[in-house]
Amino acid sequence: MSNARSPEEILKSVKPQDLVNILKKKFEVEKLSRFFEVKDYRFSRTILDLDSSNSLLLEFRTLQGSPPEGRESSGAGVREEVRPSRPAAISQKQKQSKSQLETDLAVGAISPPSPYKLLFILGLQNDADFSLHLLNEIGTISNVGNISRIVILSLKRLDVDVIQILKEKKADVVYIDPPRPKDIKSITNFIPISTDDYEYVVVSNVLADLVFKRLKKLFHLVLSEIAAPSYNEFYGKTKAATKAIMDYEEEILDRMVRRAKNEGKNHTAVDVGCGTGRHSFVLADAFEFVYAFDFSPAMIEEAKREKTKRNKTNIFFGETDIEYEEVADEDKFYGTVDLITASFGMGSFIEDTAKMLRRYYDWLKPGGYLFLSFYNKDSILLRLIPNWRDTSLSAHLDLDNETLRVELNPQTIFHIYCKPFDDTTRSEINGIFNIEEISTYPTTMALLPNSLLENEYALEFFRYVDKSLATDKRYGLGHYVIVAAHKPEVTLTGYSNVMTILENMGCAYEILEHGPVLSIEDVLREIGGPPECMVKTVIFKVKRDDSFVSVSLLAEKRVGKEIMADLLREKEYRIKFAPEKEVIKLGFPVGGIAPFGFETGSIARMFIDRNIRNSTCEWFYMGVGDNRKTLKIRREDLLRIVSSYEDIVV
Repeated sequence: MSNARSPEEILKSVKPQDLVNILKKKFEVEKLSRFFEVKDYRFSRTILDLDSSNSLLLEFRTLQGSPPEGRESSGAGVREEVRPSRPAAISQKQKQSKSQLETDLAVGAISPPSPYKLLFILGLQNDADFSLHLLNEIGTISNVGNISRIVILSLKRLDVDVIQILKEKKADVVYIDPPRPKDIKSITNFIPISTDDYEYVVVSNVLADLVFKRLKKLFHLVLSEIAAPSYNEFYGKTKAATKAIMDYEEEILDRMVRRAKNEGKNHTAVDVGCGTGRHSFVLADAFEFVYAFDFSPAMIEEAKREKTKRNKTNIFFGETDIEYEEVADEDKFYGTVDLITASFGMGSFIEDTAKMLRRYYDWLKPGGYLFLSFYNKDSILLRLIPNWRDTSLSAHLDLDNETLRVELNPQTIFHIYCKPFDDTTRSEINGIFNIEEISTYPTTMALLPNSLLENEYALEFFRYVDKSLATDKRYGLGHYVIVAAHKPEVTLTGYSNVMTILENMGCAYEILEHGPVLSIEDVLREIGGPPECMVKTVIFKVKRDDSFVSVSLLAEKRVGKEIMADLLREKEYRIKFAPEKEVIKLGFPVGGIAPFGFETGSIARMFIDRNIRNSTCEWFYMGVGDNRKTLKIRREDLLRIVSSYEDIVV
């Protein structure tokens, strides 16, 4: 058994070979081997020495390639399926083109495309410094063995400039935030390792779980790369219901854009998950500047080609995995953006919806607009499954596996990660934004065969029915959910109030700047301060009179509604944690609440953890009213400021 080691120390000691073995087993257990092949790999230079013990080479089939020998399918969810002899809505020109391609392949006139190769490197996870020599060796990998994309696992946060250099070398960094023991709820498909060190086995499996989850999302990147060249030409063009969704979404977006323009809120727009720029170009006609991001280099290249063709100089396309990476010069976005779009189901491709929403909130100006779209958990399609294969939709939800089955064209099927819209999503959005409209589309058309909708009169009739249902608030059965919202017109005064108090009382303090944070755990990671000297503030609301109560306590402590109910002599059901939208009205952003500096009279009672008064810390760290800054204040000065607060023991 291991001696007393922290999980962080054990994490650093995890051997790449063990991680590789666990991941391979997980591929088998979850039947992912049908989506790709794991190939042997070898690359050796002065610094890098990669083989199958510290890296994984995953080989995916591209659109027209043949499946691996003896296997029916391959590719991350790219699967050949038996189609009807006359696929609906496929033009004669497309049929001839496909037939000619098949003939050329058969006679050897052209060679089938090379497979898409994703190399996942697990031997650099503890490296913090990437030397120029190492970067150059990584850049060489792509040219050896025709590697399409490199992914590097890292347990260290790398410099933004290093990440950008790696991107230029076709390499992405998957950063895994080291898990804390209290956050570990379960392990999916626990895989044994040949060792008596049980703690090591557990930590290795936890790490593998986190890596495996990110790998599933990387399959979406692979599919985007494969699909990009033909995305505009095929996707949605031959599927009546999908085309109707796209048209309806553009109608709602157009209304929001015109409204923003009429209000003079048309300086800056951001298009998240822009793909080939479908909505970016719509925004460019109304906004002075449009910043559009997608995690697929191939999609961005297609968008840039279209930009050149249209001569649109006010759009700036960038390759960024918006959920895990910072945008270049992201500081310039804070409080300056008029409208953010995350369209065509983009909301369902984000794992941590709440975190992403808070980021959007920080970017938007007060009153700025937000356009989101999701796949719908309550879709009628999940209850009534048509038995014909001639579907009018290009994408279908699989709730059990949290995936979306996407048909790029009649011959090629994709399966990608997808988290659908539900009541939790609605609450998360409503927690910090003002929702103006939630609509769902379509309902009836998605249940019909595509061949029926080739009839012009049938198509127009069912478009009319679906549009009527989409605007009727009683219906929520559509395949697709669109949310239109805006940021409340609230000015955050907390930071200026805190600074005024600090100056007036002659306090000794320092303001530490860092990236945006949403929790005390984020602060610990950003500034590396002593956990025992971290102070957080929790806001409660008493339903009886709608009053607010603040509780400041040490970071590792917890305070629940039952403690507050007893302290305030209230029924527990009358106590609740203040919603984020309410906290914002008090002048503070989520992740930046200070123990003091609230608007006069806004807090009915203020409590402070007695452990703070009795602490031996020389300095305390806490929120300051800006979630990109942390206040470091001398203990004596903090205690002077909160001297009138009531004590609480937690």
